[in-house]
Amino acid sequence: MLCIGVLLPRSTLFPSLGLDILNGIKACLLHYKINEEFKLLTDNIGFGTDEAEIYTKAEKLLLQEDAAVVIVIAENRIGEMLEPLFTATNKILMLVNMGANFPDSWNAAPTTIVHSLNFCLHTRLSGKLAASGADKHAAYVTSYYDGGYRQCYSFLNSHQQNGGIPCYTHVTHFKEEEFTLAPLDEFLKQRAEVRSLLCLFSGDLAARFYREIIPLQRQYELSLYVSPMMLDEGLADLPGDPIVIQNARGYSPWVSFLENEHNSAFTDFYQKSYNKKSNLFVLLGWDTGLLLQGLLQQYKSGTTDSAKLLLALGDVYFNSPRGWLKLDKTTNHTYGPSWLLS
Repeated sequence: MLCIGVLLPRSTLFPSLGLDILNGIKACLLHYKINEEFKLLTDNIGFGTDEAEIYTKAEKLLLQEDAAVVIVIAENRIGEMLEPLFTATNKILMLVNMGANFPDSWNAAPTTIVHSLNFCLHTRLSGKLAASGADKHAAYVTSYYDGGYRQCYSFLNSHQQNGGIPCYTHVTHFKEEEFTLAPLDEFLKQRAEVRSLLCLFSGDLAARFYREIIPLQRQYELSLYVSPMMLDEGLADLPGDPIVIQNARGYSPWVSFLENEHNSAFTDFYQKSYNKKSNLFVLLGWDTGLLLQGLLQQYKSGTTDSAKLLLALGDVYFNSPRGWLKLDKTTNHTYGPSWLLS
């Protein structure tokens, strides 16, 4: 039995984030009937910003619990801080996040896997899409919160690299009660050539933006290019008026209606197991479970050295609900398909 440590985060914006990821892992192991091969030990790391606390808890899992793998759900800089500890102990660190940031260096640590939903890649493709037509002019709209992630840079930089012309940026307030698109409305009145918006929001603010932009979209015939969390199907379940948006497009790692047998198995099994719809966080956990399954197979084949385990995983295509999942041998980052949605 392999001991797996899981350090779970807290989120104000997404209260169920840590639990959804953990349940996704458990559901995957149960679905493939390998749950009894693993012992999961969990702990909480707050908002994932206290480096000293995270280091102490990871060290405890390695030295006192003899964990073979420690899954840390946190941003890239936390992984960079932990990598020397895991390299020295020859244990596997699996850093898991949404991929809303990218690392300062792509150099791989020998025993670290960075597993994400590649949000920076998807926003980069959406930015390129926004610049691909005849209308090169665009305004950028994001929240104070979402604009702080590097997926925002990927979005806007790709738009400009591919010929897009930035004309205006509107950053909304993080508090819903102070949310307004009035400055954007005033700008659009004065600039008839700008009819494309690059939009980056998540959670409640994504739903709020959609509801606020509906009359402006109709008035100005706006084309919306949106980030992955703005394509989250869970937005339709949030309280408030129905969201009726047209001409909005963007790239995402996954939606529930992808037509492949592994996605059907994922969505059906999770619904039956937890009586809840799957979402992007659950998917991230399920794919983490697939990586654990791959590691288990390597252990059973006789490979126990962590660096060699990761090299072996680089030859495997995992049957993800996304369509497939791959571990890049050069960087030890996972990646999967990008789906264009409208």
